[in-house]
Amino acid sequence: MHAQSQKNSQSFILMDKIKQYYQSYAYQLSVISRFFAAIVGGYVFTSVFTALLSLILPLKKSDAVLLSISLTIFVYSCVFIWVFAVKSLKTIWITILLTSSACGLSIALLKDWL
Repeated sequence: MHAQSQKNSQSFILMDKIKQYYQSYAYQLSVISRFFAAIVGGYVFTSVFTALLSLILPLKKSDAVLLSISLTIFVYSCVFIWVFAVKSLKTIWITILLTSSACGLSIALLKDWL
């Protein structure tokens, strides 16, 4: 009986250690995922948004392209800050993927690719 209770206490200690390691690595993976979303996701969104903006601005083609490229730094910075301001990592990824897809689909429709 004593051996069984000692084995249970050791398993609880082991479970606590596993839980601590998981929590520390979960936080690190969350931070890495946020940086990946900010850098790569922000780049993808900014490039697709810039392409769409250059198509829909009611200016001469060269002026629309120059204005949209000038705004890329602002858009990319806003996305980067937004990624670290939002609490939910799931919300970040869903928003970046959906908005990038919507912009890409809009470009495809405007260019008659579909």
